[in-house]
Amino acid sequence: MIKSEQIVSVAKLLEKFRKIIITMLVIVIIAASLMYFEVDSIIGILTEPLHGIKIYFMTPAEGMMVKMKIAFLGGIVISFPFIAYLLIYQAGSRLTGKVRRILYFFVTPVALLLFSGGILFGYKLLLPSTISFLMSSGNDFMKANLSGDNYFSFVETILLAVGLIFELPLVLIALSRINIVNSKMLKGKRKIALMISLIAVALIAPSLDAMTFILVTLPIIGLYEISIWCVYFLEKSDKKKKSSKLEKSA
Repeated sequence: MIKSEQIVSVAKLLEKFRKIIITMLVIVIIAASLMYFEVDSIIGILTEPLHGIKIYFMTPAEGMMVKMKIAFLGGIVISFPFIAYLLIYQAGSRLTGKVRRILYFFVTPVALLLFSGGILFGYKLLLPSTISFLMSSGNDFMKANLSGDNYFSFVETILLAVGLIFELPLVLIALSRINIVNSKMLKGKRKIALMISLIAVALIAPSLDAMTFILVTLPIIGLYEISIWCVYFLEKSDKKKKSSKLEKSA
């Protein structure tokens, strides 16, 4: 049973973050509104893997809803740096100046770069082969009649999934900073990481041929290796700082 004290604490927390939540929503809405003017171009890009196969809307509102969904997701992506800035600013009193600078000028740009790289990677390699396989698998007994909402939801799921997978180095570095993982553990789990990478790629894009499958998996494995080295160097830096402090205190 939820206690009244818990409800009050949650209410206070929401009140504390009310302004920043409203500000973030306004930023996303503005960004989504700007993206709406470019939504036809985005739709043209996302439908290229269909190679001329037409998509249809099944209800009167579906066409408009698809455009709004694409604009909203695009708005979230382009407003990410501003949202990250607001979150870091809000947590500023709990962070040192050095940590804030790292978050502002390194973590946020790298996160955006990795996510964008993942989306581009998924669009160029995973999406065309997956759609080609899925469309051809039913041509012998069915004719494709694609719903726009279902098609774009499918595309967005693949691209967002790959984009999030490409955030792996930052996730592992963050986990290492709070002592959940370390470089030794990551090195020992290489085989498990490889297996998980293969399973993830197979689930996201089951249609890939052997060569493309390898080409798709290699960057993920590479990101894992980069994560190991980043964590290792951070641990080494921590050890040097500790030893220098001990020397000064002695």
